[in-house]
Amino acid sequence: MNRIAILGPAPPDRGGIARETAILAEELSSRVEVSYFTFSRPYPRWLDPRRFDSVPGSGRTAVPIRPLFDYLSPRSWRTTADEIAAGAPDALLAPWWTSFWGLPLRAAFRRLRERSPATVRTLLCHNVDDHESGWLQRFLTLGAFHSSDAFVVHAESDRVLLSRRAPPRPVAVFPHPVVDAPRPDRERARRELGITTPLVLFLGLVRRYKGVDLLIDAAPAIVSETGARIAVVGEVFPEARDLDKRRRRSPVRDAILWRDEYVPEEEMARWLAACDVVVLPYRYVSGSGIAARAIAARRPVCAAAVGGLVETVVPGVTGELFSAGSSTELAAAVRVALDRGLSAYASGLERAAEDASWPRYADRLLAFLRSAARPGSSRELRADAG
Repeated sequence: MNRIAILGPAPPDRGGIARETAILAEELSSRVEVSYFTFSRPYPRWLDPRRFDSVPGSGRTAVPIRPLFDYLSPRSWRTTADEIAAGAPDALLAPWWTSFWGLPLRAAFRRLRERSPATVRTLLCHNVDDHESGWLQRFLTLGAFHSSDAFVVHAESDRVLLSRRAPPRPVAVFPHPVVDAPRPDRERARRELGITTPLVLFLGLVRRYKGVDLLIDAAPAIVSETGARIAVVGEVFPEARDLDKRRRRSPVRDAILWRDEYVPEEEMARWLAACDVVVLPYRYVSGSGIAARAIAARRPVCAAAVGGLVETVVPGVTGELFSAGSSTELAAAVRVALDRGLSAYASGLERAAEDASWPRYADRLLAFLRSAARPGSSRELRADAG
C-alpha cells in the first residue's frame, strides 16, 4: 500500500468532515503518497443551510488539494475518476455522510473500476443513512454502496447494516479518531467565559435529531439538583429554530446559555476546557465528532444509548449513558457525572484518547486496506485487531 487517493470535502469548508478529511490526508502522507481531490462547487443551500459555511484563510492543507468534482457536471465525475486512475492508487478513500453524493460517487467509482481495476474503492462512513432518509435517499445510497469495494464505519450497528445491504464487502469498525492537541487551562477558560458553577455543555450544530429539546426539558432538574448551568453552543439549523422559544419558556431559562453562532476551533477548545460534562442527547447517530472532541479534552460524555455512542461511552469510565428520548434519564445521568467529578473519569478518558488517536487510526486503516486488496476478501476488522 504505497499510494492513496482521497476524494472528499476540504478546507476552507468549515464542516467537521472537511476538517477530519484534511487531518486524515496529512496523517497518511507521513506513511504513503497521498493525492487529495475535492469539490469544485459549494453545496446547494437546501442541503447545507449553514450561515457560516467556510472560514476565510483556512484553505491551506498539508497535502495539496485539487478541486475537480462538481455535483452538477457528469463530465467532472469522469474527469475526476480519470485523474485519480492516472496516479494508479492502491486505494481511493471517499467520506460518506449523505446520499446527495450517491449518483456522482457511483459514476466516479464505476469509471475508476474501468480505468484502475486494482484500486480499492472505499467509503469512510460517518453515517450509513441520511439523518432524514426516504426511499430516494436509500436508492441513491445503495447505488454508491454497490459500486464500492470496502467500508470503514464507527459503529458495530453500521457494520451489521452494511453486511445486509452490501454483502460480502469487507467492513472495518474503528472508533472515531481523536485529535491530540494542546488543551487550554481550565481555570483560565472558565474565567474568560464567566463560568463559576458546574457547566453542562452541548456543542456543535443544533439540529432536530440531536435532541437539544430533551436537554432543555431536563434543565429544571439538572439546575435544581446540581446547581449547574447549561450551555448550548453552536449554529442552529433552520429546522431547529423553535428550540430557542422552548428555551425562553423554561423556568430555568436564566441558567441556560444559548450561543447560536459559528464556533471556531479555539472557541470549541475553550468551552470544552471550561465544562464538566458534554451532553449528546441524540435520537439517532452513527458516530460523533463531538464525542471525539470531548474525549480529546478529557471530559466525560453523557450520551443517549444509540449507534456508536454505545461503544464510545462506557458508563463510569468515559461517561454515562441514558435511554434515547428520555429527559428524565438524561438529567439523572448528568447528576451522576457531576457527582463523580472529572477525576473519576480521568484514566478511562486517557486510555480512550490513546486508543482512538489519529496515528493509530491511520495505521489501522492502512492495515485494513491491505487486507481488502487481497482477492476474494470479505474480512470484517475490529479496532482491536490493528
